[in-house]
Amino acid sequence: MLDKLRRLRKEYLKNVHGVTFYPYQEVISDRIIVALLENLRITAGATEDDIKKLRRHEIHIEISRQAGKTTAVVHTIDFIMVFLTRHFRRQLAIGIFAPQKEQAKTDFDRLKVALKRSSPLWLNSEPLGDDDAEWGKYYQEQSNSNTIVLPDGSSCYIFPVTKTSKPESKSLDLIVFEESQDLEDRIVKEQIWPMGANTNAPMVYIGTAGTRICYFYRLGQNPESIKLYFDQIAVQRREVYDETGDVRHLVYERTIDQEIEKHGRESDEIARPYFGKWLIGTGQFVTQEDLDKLQSDRKETFHDKQSPCFVGIDTAKNPDSTVITILRYNNGQKVKEVIRWGELRGENYQSQFDVIKNLLGNYNVVAIAIDSTGQGDFMPDMFQAHTSWRDENSGLYRVKFSSVSKDNLYKNLKVTIKELLTTLPKLDTKVGEKFKLQMLDLQQEYKGQLLSVHHPDASDAHDDYPDSWALAEWAYAKYNENQAEIQFIQYIDPNERAVTYDDKGAVTDYWPGIS
Repeated sequence: MLDKLRRLRKEYLKNVHGVTFYPYQEVISDRIIVALLENLRITAGATEDDIKKLRRHEIHIEISRQAGKTTAVVHTIDFIMVFLTRHFRRQLAIGIFAPQKEQAKTDFDRLKVALKRSSPLWLNSEPLGDDDAEWGKYYQEQSNSNTIVLPDGSSCYIFPVTKTSKPESKSLDLIVFEESQDLEDRIVKEQIWPMGANTNAPMVYIGTAGTRICYFYRLGQNPESIKLYFDQIAVQRREVYDETGDVRHLVYERTIDQEIEKHGRESDEIARPYFGKWLIGTGQFVTQEDLDKLQSDRKETFHDKQSPCFVGIDTAKNPDSTVITILRYNNGQKVKEVIRWGELRGENYQSQFDVIKNLLGNYNVVAIAIDSTGQGDFMPDMFQAHTSWRDENSGLYRVKFSSVSKDNLYKNLKVTIKELLTTLPKLDTKVGEKFKLQMLDLQQEYKGQLLSVHHPDASDAHDDYPDSWALAEWAYAKYNENQAEIQFIQYIDPNERAVTYDDKGAVTDYWPGIS
């Protein structure tokens, strides 16, 4: 059926609107139509088993500025209202939401023009003109929304999403968010999501790279996300030019090339809107590509009494979490491996310690690095009092978080990631997703020579998992540094002395040989 709809859409757009989608616009349109079709098929004749299989489609589309996103969205909605309503013999209600009234009105005006051209198909008459009073029967422009309702009941509601706007409580079959990077997440979740609850409406988020952590940003971390930026778009437009000889297909590429020449490809005004660089804080510590390189097919390991293991513990009380990261050295593959995470909540450090002690009993732990900042110092005190880990000589490393210590921790972790020195288990579990989310949220900036790494300024942002991993890597580094010193001392000839000289060659210091 999809192939038939694609052919019908192509003919309809060309013959009625004089429009031909580029391949990337077809990708956007296809994803929207497929999601809606799947939902309508199931809900049209659903059994109890069908309902259990229902999933809410959330479609993430990041696209370069001025690449024809509105054209793709408006003509897809136009096509749905004209043809899918007939096919399923039911009224379909669509909602388009944008952060500002002017943005919502742009879609509304474009959709009005499209439906006027297609009016012979849904009105059985000549095309409606711009001044035709009859057109007023089918749309309304109100202070808080714009509405189009066709004679067969198909409808489209277009709302701005602002703190003062109050979207009407409609039941929608498809929800489209424009400029999603600028939407207020609280308003979307509390006022708009419920409008699709009764129909399991697919939700389409369209926008470009932004400047803050938001729901759209996090959806973009899903591997099914669609990301269409300048390089890919320019190639596809040039291919169409090669086929048609129509130089208009080169205008976009040439225009952006001039902007790149003027500002530079890495400048904020180019990198964000045309190359998908999110400008959150002052920089992202690690990218999705970085994590993909480290990810393996391993699952978490819940028991290993053979391999030497190293532990990082980031201590916290509610609302934050105490997180434990365990890594081991794989002697066969000559690489470190993160093998387990643990997360605890609660106000009682004694209870947390008991759980952690039992957890570590499943592993051959040789070194532990623990956040000992403020009240967190109780945790290493408990290890010192109740385990064989007493001090650095026995593998217990207290780390008080400061600008200097976190610089050391995260520069060490940065090298580990860059040089692929540690592998991660498969991140398709609930805990793996949480780890990935916090890692990708992590922000970095240099304050003088010191690297400052922290979670973004958002109420739901945390860095417990990154801190815990950094501590585990620190435990490994300090333990091996200590072992190297011990081995060096063991190989000193007991009859030799270490001697230092001043710039005139006189002896200034020495120590007796070790016997």
